[in-house]
Amino acid sequence: MNQKFKKSQKLEKWLGWMKTIHDEIQALVQDANMFWEVQDIIRENPRIQKPNAFYSYLARTYLSHALAGLRRQTKSQKDSISFVRLLDEIAKNPEELSLDYFNSRHPYSNGPDLDQVVGKAGLEAVGIVDTSQLKEIIKMNDFAQYADASGTYVCPQMIKDDKTRLESEVKKHVEYVDKRIAHWDKREPKVVPTFGELDNCIKLLDQTYVKYHFLFHAESMDTLMPTYQYKWKSIFCEPWLKVGFGSAEGLIDISEDFDDELPDFREYTE
Repeated sequence: MNQKFKKSQKLEKWLGWMKTIHDEIQALVQDANMFWEVQDIIRENPRIQKPNAFYSYLARTYLSHALAGLRRQTKSQKDSISFVRLLDEIAKNPEELSLDYFNSRHPYSNGPDLDQVVGKAGLEAVGIVDTSQLKEIIKMNDFAQYADASGTYVCPQMIKDDKTRLESEVKKHVEYVDKRIAHWDKREPKVVPTFGELDNCIKLLDQTYVKYHFLFHAESMDTLMPTYQYKWKSIFCEPWLKVGFGSAEGLIDISEDFDDELPDFREYTE
């Protein structure tokens, strides 16, 4: 990164907001993935496909958590940090997110000279004598597809369109949160969102964040979904209740054939 570029106070503030927004949206993406992975576990095991209060609890908890997370990212009060508020500020001040800033964040902006990378002999062999930095040879046109007509800063209309799209997709969910999650309104919500619609909103948040992460950091990514460093589903390969252990005593039917059933459970989950 080029240390010579001096960031404005507003740009520094936006970068701080991006970190908060990153963590919030990543949690939504990861939690959605985990919720549906658990549904797959249930779907693949006929022995646990029966009405159960825990499943209802899991669905209600995920629904409330995810809907509240969507609401946070699309509210634009002056005392809050949200994705929609950030987009609104960028659209009003597009010159802050400029080509010069983007290039200062690019890994080649302060990179090695060509003679250090290729070697002087290799450069002379192809007739190159100017050993200026890589950025002068490798043109950085990545910013152009998001820029205004002049190419010098981000296109404000693009940002407004992204903001409108997010607000439109999440609007029906926000009404449901206000009338049924935050408190119980005597007025019925006009639309009860489905899990599929909720998923689509989270995916849209994810895709839109990735776009602006690239503009702020000159780093490409496909999604905020992290790669697990451990097998989180391995806990489901173990029985959760132990016979005679504390409050678990009496919650399961202790019978002579209980130990005979356990190997079947392990075999199914391997």
